Amino acid sequence: MKKHLNTLYVTSQGAYLSKEGETVLVSVDGEKRLQVPIHTIGGIVCFGRVMCSPSSWGFCAENNVG
Repeated sequence: MKKHLNTLYVTSQGAYLSKEGETVLVSVDGEKRLQVPIHTIGGIVCFGRVMCSPSSWGFCAENNVG
C-alpha cells in the first residue's frame, strides 16, 4: 500500500491544536473546526497566533510528523 502524506496548514488566528485519540484536533474559539487522523499527515505548518498543546507535540513526534 502506498502512503500519501499531506501537509496541514493552520492559518486561523487563535487556533488551538490538540490530540484526541489518534487524531489531531484543530479548534478555533472553542469550536471544533477540523479533526484529522495522524497517519494521513506528513507535516503541520502554523502561521500567526496558533497554539499547540504539549501532548500534540509529543504525538506528532512519535508519529514522525514534522
